[in-house]
Amino acid sequence: MTESPVGAGYARTRDIIVTVVLLLALTALLVIVLVQAWPPAPGVAPDGGTEPPARATTVELFGWSPTLSRETSLFVVVMTAGALGAVVHVLRSFYWYVGNRALRRSWLMMYLLLPFVGALLGLIVYLVLRGGLTSPTGGASDVNPYGIAAIAALVGLFSRETSEKLRSVFGTLLAQAPAGRDQVLAPRITAVEPAGGPVGTVVALHGTGLGSATAVRFGAAQSRITDAADTLVRTAVPPGATTGPPVVITPAGPVTAPAVFTVD
Repeated sequence: MTESPVGAGYARTRDIIVTVVLLLALTALLVIVLVQAWPPAPGVAPDGGTEPPARATTVELFGWSPTLSRETSLFVVVMTAGALGAVVHVLRSFYWYVGNRALRRSWLMMYLLLPFVGALLGLIVYLVLRGGLTSPTGGASDVNPYGIAAIAALVGLFSRETSEKLRSVFGTLLAQAPAGRDQVLAPRITAVEPAGGPVGTVVALHGTGLGSATAVRFGAAQSRITDAADTLVRTAVPPGATTGPPVVITPAGPVTAPAVFTVD
């Protein structure tokens, strides 16, 4: 399959600044929404007992004052927490790639869309938990907002792992879908950066289908992968490495780079 040249270049300073501003603005917005939509806690009755939480509450969002039922508030909290978890993942990955001067423009769209993926995954997991782990006679007042917010945030933070777990679980229950051209890409290496260096040099191998890579060989020496994505594998040149094309080890088999890496 021919690799698209769209977004293949490195991100420019302007791209990085715009992305940072958008991510910080989104983070601030999500925090405000989470705080405003948080369901009220149960009150204290005059006799010292606990009153049930209010069924509805009015929130203030930039001049908009909607009244949300407790059930609606829980939905908003779950989606917001899932998006915040995804933002944490995005910011961590973003500063790592920017700091190593390896951020490509094709990743920027993923960074901007990942919070929405985290929000939707958090909502899906919440629906699964509410449908299977709570009493059918229970209501929204029985749900601990701290617990579901924490779960949703972790789902957003580990959105890829959550998707893979859901796929593995339901893959055993449902019929396997036939593999399409956009589902399975044979592992392939298209570039090696840099072209050479001493032991300890951080090497980036670009390509497709590399997300499941487990190790990289430089001659007879094998190194541990420090970062793996579908289009990028990063590792360090191990002691004992020799000059030659690096070989990425994947479950589908070894993949040899088209270029030689020179060990100084």
